[in-house]
Amino acid sequence: MLERDIEDKVTTLYTGSQLKEVFLSCLVTNMTSGSTVVTIEALFSSYLDPNLVKQIFLNKTLNASSYWLGATYQLTDLHVIDMKTSILLPTEIPTTSSNAQHFNLNFTITNLPYSQDIAQPGTTKHQQSKRSIEYALNQLFRNSTIKSYFSDCQVLAFRSVSNNNHTGVDSLCNFSPLARRVDRVAIYEEFLRMTQNGTQLLNFTLDRKSVFVDGYSQNRDDDVMKNSGLPFWAIILICLAVLLVLITCLMCCFLVTICRKKKEGDYQVQRHRLAYYLSHLDLRKLQ
Repeated sequence: MLERDIEDKVTTLYTGSQLKEVFLSCLVTNMTSGSTVVTIEALFSSYLDPNLVKQIFLNKTLNASSYWLGATYQLTDLHVIDMKTSILLPTEIPTTSSNAQHFNLNFTITNLPYSQDIAQPGTTKHQQSKRSIEYALNQLFRNSTIKSYFSDCQVLAFRSVSNNNHTGVDSLCNFSPLARRVDRVAIYEEFLRMTQNGTQLLNFTLDRKSVFVDGYSQNRDDDVMKNSGLPFWAIILICLAVLLVLITCLMCCFLVTICRKKKEGDYQVQRHRLAYYLSHLDLRKLQ
């Protein structure tokens, strides 16, 4: 996808620059056809001079006498049109209605190595990762089919994932209490749809099997069905056993019918024999 390719190249540009410590993520927010005009929203962990952001971009894209983003896109103009700090003051932090619907969203990021710094609230690594993931989640749902019911997402904690160095994320997403059609299944399916089947959240790579919404996961349901289902060979044996029982019943019915007909035939023969009339032995004629 064109937008994803541009986002990846801009991310590579800034993560390879002197701003790599404060760069969090970027998102293509608008794109026009023809002589393509692209609008990108870049997120940094602290306020920066717009001229610095622009100059680094120009320095990294300069190739001879023209500007190129990677080896694919030739650039003709660049403007940094707005710059806002991503750090909210206490009075600016949005409050969530007590009547809102809360859904726990859990997933694992495979390209974010786990460390003690990321797990400890207050550390720079924790704050940067938290803001970046919250930004990605909020952008995802605000551009989804359930955006009219969405309020916000907050990262609650980071955790280690056993057997690897990946980082697990526990977050809480809030939706309007009037959203009767929004349930954990709908949120799960929308999250998968907006993250390339649960594998890509902006610049973060996800483990699809780690995605849960209030404990719900399609993978878990599939596993339950697989575990509760009988093996193929057992199903075949059951079918053969049922077929054998049916054949046995038919044979028994056939034998019973034959035996009954045979007995009825013997009875008819015996009856005819007893009823045979011999006129010369009729004792009434001797009287």
